[in-house]
Amino acid sequence: MSKTILYLGYFCLYSIVLLVIGKSSLRDGSTPEDYFICERKVGLPQCVCTFTGTWVSAITILSLTGSVYEDGLSVLFYSVIPWFLGGFLLAAVARRLYQNQIITIPELFRLRYGSRALQVVYAAIIILVYIFYLVTQYKGFGMISAALFDIPYPVGVGMVYLFILYTTFGGYRSVVRTDVFNLILLVLGLAVLTVSILTRVGGLGALYQKAGELTCYSAVQLTPAKDPLLSLFGGRYTPISSLSMFWGWGLGVAANPQYLVRMLGASSHINARKTVLYSLLLLLAIYCALIHIGLGMRVLMPQLPEPVATDGIIIQLINNELYGPWSGFFLFAVFGACVSTANSQLLLIASSFSYDILRGVSHREVPAGRVVTLGRLAVLGGGTVAMLLTLNPPDFALSYGGDVWGIVSILLFPPLYGTLLSRRLTLRGIWACIISGALAIAILYPLYYQGAFTAHPAMFGMPLSTAVMVLFSRKKEGTA
Repeated sequence: MSKTILYLGYFCLYSIVLLVIGKSSLRDGSTPEDYFICERKVGLPQCVCTFTGTWVSAITILSLTGSVYEDGLSVLFYSVIPWFLGGFLLAAVARRLYQNQIITIPELFRLRYGSRALQVVYAAIIILVYIFYLVTQYKGFGMISAALFDIPYPVGVGMVYLFILYTTFGGYRSVVRTDVFNLILLVLGLAVLTVSILTRVGGLGALYQKAGELTCYSAVQLTPAKDPLLSLFGGRYTPISSLSMFWGWGLGVAANPQYLVRMLGASSHINARKTVLYSLLLLLAIYCALIHIGLGMRVLMPQLPEPVATDGIIIQLINNELYGPWSGFFLFAVFGACVSTANSQLLLIASSFSYDILRGVSHREVPAGRVVTLGRLAVLGGGTVAMLLTLNPPDFALSYGGDVWGIVSILLFPPLYGTLLSRRLTLRGIWACIISGALAIAILYPLYYQGAFTAHPAMFGMPLSTAVMVLFSRKKEGTA
């Protein structure tokens, strides 16, 4: 059977399943609480699946695995370790977060500080952040579609656009069902691919022995570097650039609304915390598989026949040089990972727009049905803007994603954790955090991109916004 026919078969089956899931959910979600968080009735297994499915994205599979192929284990300090540290911080505040009867994260600030303006501003920040982050998911799907079906990249982006819109229109219930299906596909695909690669290499022992003889490698320039592949720092990942990513990736994950909403949708505060902890265990297994896949591909194919960007390495190898019977199945599992992350982010754009912003600026109570309808329109609008941005995507998604989450770290982490863990913050302090954080982003990010320093900007911006927030909170308290 030719690859094209096999891929078309996978595509048809995948499309049918998503159509069934989407159709079965379109009639659900008549109220904002139902549409956005399933009325807090999601069971623990489904919570774990949707949390994990949202976490494992195109960045995780394509960019991380490609980085392992090029730079080996040094990528762990840059991404994986900060991600897990951020995950443990999520578990630490699970109970306190769940105790607040909220549907969205911006609503927490309105209830605590009595400011609709604060709710609107944070909703606008969330919309902007997720529109830009959606680019990485669209890019991953578009790259795979272009490679598998030999179609132009923009056409592949248009395909994921339709998939994501359809599965998001059904609300959180549709997203959860889609995530369960996509995660099952991904786990099966990773298991088969890992066993296949380890078998071809000769086992774990042989894998590390052969990988230890290799050095870092540039897939774009097709040239080796001097740093050992198994060193903790090497290639593009210097100690300062990697360790500073805790402030970007790590704290960005810890304050990421897409994970916080998964905790809010759980059936109890106990399940909210278990959702994070059980998901981290599952993610540990997934990352072990991805790391060994990346190392195994490098051992099997030490040099590439043509230049390939980091994000495209795994697609190139699995679809060509290391093609096997399960290649198509795995690549469509990556499709699912892109969809699962993107639809959750579009749903957050929807809730931020219709529930937080429109209700915040309206002088009248907005009917529940209209909030849901406007949320679906926001899905369409946000998805369209992200699709247009994806036509000119970033070169390296792993670095780009860390920069986007760095904005979340600077603007949202201090007030969110300060609000959950303390009663001493004031409205003035929160506004001071937003203003100082925005100024830090406007100044530090351009300098960072110009090469003025190699540490992540959030390493400076997040402590600054936190200090200003605490200072202004104490100032008001002292003058009261």
